[in-house]
Amino acid sequence: MIRYLKTLYSLSFMIFTCVTTVFAADVPPKQQSASVSFGAEYASGEYETGSTTRSIYMPLIVTWFPTDRIDVGVEIPFVYQNNSNVTTDLYRNNQIAAAAKTVARGGPGGSGGSTIQQQSGTGSGSSGSSDSAVSGIGDIILRFGLIALFEERWLPQLRPSLFVKFPTANSSDGLGTGEFDAGAGIEASKWFGDTYFLGEVLYIYQGKADGFGLKNYASYTLGAGYQLTAYFKPMLMLKGATAPSTYSDALLEVRERVLWSLSSTTSLDLYLSQGIADSSPDYGGGIAVVYSF
Repeated sequence: MIRYLKTLYSLSFMIFTCVTTVFAADVPPKQQSASVSFGAEYASGEYETGSTTRSIYMPLIVTWFPTDRIDVGVEIPFVYQNNSNVTTDLYRNNQIAAAAKTVARGGPGGSGGSTIQQQSGTGSGSSGSSDSAVSGIGDIILRFGLIALFEERWLPQLRPSLFVKFPTANSSDGLGTGEFDAGAGIEASKWFGDTYFLGEVLYIYQGKADGFGLKNYASYTLGAGYQLTAYFKPMLMLKGATAPSTYSDALLEVRERVLWSLSSTTSLDLYLSQGIADSSPDYGGGIAVVYSF
């Protein structure tokens, strides 16, 4: 049965873009000064723990664009897990901003991460051993981005960024580590005809929670997309990170993503993911509706 489900998931992963392409339609562009995004993401994996952790991450993202160069955003998530294993917020700290002007600089960026087990007998809070489901408000994230260089003939667009994660999630339930995190990075993107390339590198400073072995780490994203229609773009992305704790290995997963403008104000951001490294989720997926105004 498990083998059948994995095969079914792999097939859906490959045909994901082909199916949605049938429904794509051109719509007129709209200049945006702000956007609101709401989505849901699902991830499932053992994360080298011997037990399966299934999670749902539902972020509300509000982004303001005061100028063509600057974006300021806040993310308020609701989190559900089938157990109280403490997981990192890998990949949730930023979503590629330059992927499409009509899609908010948010969208489904989560469901990637590694379970962090608290070392037995040390510290306080959740040990990650409970099988009871937990849910509640997750860690709120504040982001700031600045386009330092717009794309030119031979030069990519460059966008440095900063973020701060506030420990609003309940650490005793395993929804967070109870510590502040912060990070900085830079994103590059470039068009070659209808083909689009992007990359992002982030360095994350984690708060030191007793017993979890948290350490600073680097994450990266590489991707390529093709503009099938004026407002429909499938993308293939590779996302990874160095080990976020002494109890975790490096992470790596592949994603099939679709950016689809439904109207001049509304867009969809969809993805399916499959883990490559053992510390990453075995599989996942997400959808976000983005309203721009």
